[in-house]
Amino acid sequence: MIAIIVSKLDPAGMNIAKELFSNGFEECEENFDGNGVYQSNEKNMKLYFINSDQIFADYVDKINCKLFVFASKHSSESKRPTLTVHPIGNWAKAHFGGKDFELVPTSSAVMKAYICYLNELKKKLCIDYDVVYEATHHGPYLTKPALYIEIGSSIAQWTDTKAANVVAKTIVDADYNIKSKAVLGFGGLHYNQHFTKMALETELAFSHMCPKHYLAKLTKESIEKAIKSTVETVKAFVIEKKGLSTEKARVISMLEDFGLEIIKT
Repeated sequence: MIAIIVSKLDPAGMNIAKELFSNGFEECEENFDGNGVYQSNEKNMKLYFINSDQIFADYVDKINCKLFVFASKHSSESKRPTLTVHPIGNWAKAHFGGKDFELVPTSSAVMKAYICYLNELKKKLCIDYDVVYEATHHGPYLTKPALYIEIGSSIAQWTDTKAANVVAKTIVDADYNIKSKAVLGFGGLHYNQHFTKMALETELAFSHMCPKHYLAKLTKESIEKAIKSTVETVKAFVIEKKGLSTEKARVISMLEDFGLEIIKT
């Protein structure tokens, strides 16, 4: 069962939830965090509402499911209309939920399926949004596989019914059996257009991604955690060759020790 988590404090999440109601979700007898639970028997999914900020909602881990999908708002100073997908965890100190230096399990295949379907729908519905992977960041800390799918980057987009419909349909109708090759990504910006393009155009499916501003914190132990925190078997590492900053030699040396293919953008 896939558990979709929406915070009642999140306008984009609540907007997405409204669209999920139009996609076959009906209230069931279950209750969580004092709120009703909604399910889609056809898709084997349940929609849970929580009363806290998602990044601190470690307690949802007690829900029995195979995957958590956090439907959420995304904020940025640019306010650029953006649909994002990203894994969860912290490469360094946990300033926004989760645990220090801990990564949450995730599915590279599902994130790829979401990126591809978001891109397909935004073209079909002619909405002017960027579709992009974000690097691994923030909480909550969970032991089960999880990911975020978000609408950004300001109130204008969070309340956009078309964008919410695209996200809801992606969660419900994306190809969860998509053919893919699981990889980890290193280097580049927090919003990684290069990794997104590779996922859209090749079989590569990105799991955890470490942007250049966290490479100084990267260790062999954290790379091992990223491998173990991927549902699928990691087949290769992808590095943004010009996005490794002064850590280039050290990072490549560590990656070579794992004996996996190294793909350079």
